[in-house]
Amino acid sequence: MSSRSGVSVATVKYYLREGLLAPGTPVTARQSEYGEEHLRRLRLIRALLTVGGMTVQQARDVLAVADDPAFGRHERLGIAQYMLGPRITPPEESDPGRQLWDEVFAELRGLLAELDWQVYDEAPALAALTRAVVTLRSLGYEGGIEHIRRYALAMHPIAAEEYATIEGYPVLEEAIEATVAYTTLYEPILLALRRLAHEDVSARLHRTPRPDRPAPE
Repeated sequence: MSSRSGVSVATVKYYLREGLLAPGTPVTARQSEYGEEHLRRLRLIRALLTVGGMTVQQARDVLAVADDPAFGRHERLGIAQYMLGPRITPPEESDPGRQLWDEVFAELRGLLAELDWQVYDEAPALAALTRAVVTLRSLGYEGGIEHIRRYALAMHPIAAEEYATIEGYPVLEEAIEATVAYTTLYEPILLALRRLAHEDVSARLHRTPRPDRPAPE
């Protein structure tokens, strides 16, 4: 299993000790047999810890939900995304900024309801969005709901396309791994494309000449 997965024997044993990976079927007193389900789980563990940057306990929580038949596919995929963070804590009730936080949170919750987005109040991304809008308004920048709405409407088709791809993975471990990959690895792509678009828009606004490009071969 180590050679097929590329994960060292010591690391596999560590995952076994931590309860992340189920024991194999004993063959002898010192040997066990592992199957394809162990390889899939091993790939998922690596994705959670390395790509997702989760702690062992967070990965353990994701795997516990994944193995619990009481949860549906939505909850099993969602717990992986929730564990990715970021983990934003609202200001304390006594904090002077708590009033603005509550106002922004209520406005954003109203926007999500208007858009008919099915999102929990406890969603880490909702707290992150609230903090971002609070910071914008505190500094005097644009942070109105109509502004946020345009971003939401632009993002939803992208998310729908990504989850259409994820639904192509019928095996749960592979679907959770894909959720972690799309969430973690594609966010830098979205950020980079946004900044490239900024550069292009600024160049067009200010009539900047196009940069030289290498001639085609």
